[in-house]
Amino acid sequence: MLNIPSKFDDLFAPYLGLRLSAFDNAKLVVAVLAQHQYKYQAAEIMLITKGAVQSTPRYAVKWLGLTNNQVDIVNGCADNCRDMDYCWIDCGKINQYEVGLILIDPTDAQGNNIVVVNAITLPVMTMQQIGFMCVESAHFDHC
Repeated sequence: MLNIPSKFDDLFAPYLGLRLSAFDNAKLVVAVLAQHQYKYQAAEIMLITKGAVQSTPRYAVKWLGLTNNQVDIVNGCADNCRDMDYCWIDCGKINQYEVGLILIDPTDAQGNNIVVVNAITLPVMTMQQIGFMCVESAHFDHC
């Protein structure tokens, strides 16, 4: 059975310390999920926190196709993902250039909700291309 927070950490462990642009994060998430044959949907979203819409849209990837036999019932996101068959990975505000990945729960106790503004199509990059993208980003950050 799949424990979503644990599986997220396993899949994205090499990248969790990186701070890429939100768009590069979205490309990274799509590449990793595609490589592991998970279904996904990339989107521009608005995050609604405690009834207040955040003004800047975010890039996010909806990790789709999770079935009940893939999800362990644990605390946190996995409880809600079990009922909805998906979870969201927040890639950052669309204008952020140095941000990390976050697994978010669209119905958490803090009252966060997600509204899809636009579905977006991203290229599915190879892991070699992702490696080059990360090296390029690291070089840019240190120049």
